[in-house]
Amino acid sequence: MRQMAQLPHAVAAKLAARVVAGSLAPGDPVPSVRALADEMDCAPGTAARAHALLREAGVIEGRPRSTAFVTEDALARALAFRSATGAIRLAGSDDPGLDYLVRAVGPTIQRSPNGAGSVAGLAQLARGSVDAAAVHLRDDRTGAANDPFVRRVLGGEPATVVHLWRRQQGIVVPAGNPSGIGSVEDLAGRTLAWRSPGTGSRLLLDRLLRAAGVRPAGGAEFGSHLGVAVAVSTGAADAGLAVQASAEAIGADFVPVEWDDFELAVAPESLELLLPVLDVLASTSVQERLTGLGGYDLARSGEVRVAA
Repeated sequence: MRQMAQLPHAVAAKLAARVVAGSLAPGDPVPSVRALADEMDCAPGTAARAHALLREAGVIEGRPRSTAFVTEDALARALAFRSATGAIRLAGSDDPGLDYLVRAVGPTIQRSPNGAGSVAGLAQLARGSVDAAAVHLRDDRTGAANDPFVRRVLGGEPATVVHLWRRQQGIVVPAGNPSGIGSVEDLAGRTLAWRSPGTGSRLLLDRLLRAAGVRPAGGAEFGSHLGVAVAVSTGAADAGLAVQASAEAIGADFVPVEWDDFELAVAPESLELLLPVLDVLASTSVQERLTGLGGYDLARSGEVRVAA
């Protein structure tokens, strides 16, 4: 992961994120100033100030230069501390795993109501109205994921990309797959549940249909992967393209098609705001929950790079 200078608020927010994630519980000892400085790759003075900030917020207790412990009401105080230290404004793609991560992180993330879809999210990022955009786009010519689109929308300006996970996309069909749909070719003449134009999943489905020379019978648009899965399950559509987790959530059948890289494009100056989010993402309980949703590969979660 790319290293960056740590500020006291960022170090304190990362410890507060551990309290929220449950890896630091009331009564647990907190890493000493020296241990925290080594772990966070920051100056001892920065770590000491982070301790002071958390004591002032009531997240930890104990005198300076002595062992500090997590307070009994640390969870509520940690949430309040993280809310007060700034939230990251997020737009972009829909994803069940992202919905769960946002709930786990709490008020540190604020979702934009106007930036649904990868393309719209990148447009908001380019305008500066959000700090990060969730994207999953693939270049038809090179096969490269996300980076070409991020650089293009941002006018070639440097941009940071944070890898969240890979996820399995595929064709959602009713339980039992009564029509025997086994591939994109089988969607010819079928009524589909579509994602909205400009979403990564809509672009993926359009590309797959073009490559197969298939023309479906039309259908309706839905604002989320779960909406696609529900439409299929209730008979409003014969099939739809969505992530595996949405099919599993309602007991629909699923025909795997393609894995995609689900990532955050981040304004470089906003990367520090993401550090608590990455801490929550790295927690064992959150990773187990995401894996349990179905169709998620977390092997590279948390990797940070400059868009090439």
